[in-house]
Amino acid sequence: MSHPLLGDPASLSALAASLRSRAVVLHADAQALRLALADASAGWRGPTALERRRRAEQLAEATSATADAMDACGRSLHSTATELAEAIARLRAIEEEAQAAGLAVRDGSVERGWGIAGVADARSVEQSERLRESLQERIHQVVSVLGRHRALLAAECARASELLRSTSTALRS
Repeated sequence: MSHPLLGDPASLSALAASLRSRAVVLHADAQALRLALADASAGWRGPTALERRRRAEQLAEATSATADAMDACGRSLHSTATELAEAIARLRAIEEEAQAAGLAVRDGSVERGWGIAGVADARSVEQSERLRESLQERIHQVVSVLGRHRALLAAECARASELLRSTSTALRS
């Protein structure tokens, strides 16, 4: 294929599955911590015990928030992986259609192929040019949609990164 490297949907999907499974584990860990706190609370008395319990509750909340962020990123990655796979399939179909018409897709542009591609009359040249423009527009649409999905994924990852940074800072203080 001659279009630019778009990415690997399978790797994105695997990363998404990993994030989402880790999120499930973190949610379970946060719940286990909450249950342990509830069981131990009756015996914990005094200011030091209250401070330890407060910090453990903060940790449980931070763990849940982190798990939620990981799950959201995983969902976004799955969506992007699906869209990427569909975009690659659409681009392959466009490239095959172009080749069948004597055109070539190079670096995202539809161009006339090298050599003699058919009868040299004005009508066939005009039809070929209309097809070339149509294919070029379809490529632009596919790449534009893919760009929007990537921007949404980048924004989701930035939100998750900021949450992790702020959570880490809060837990250290």
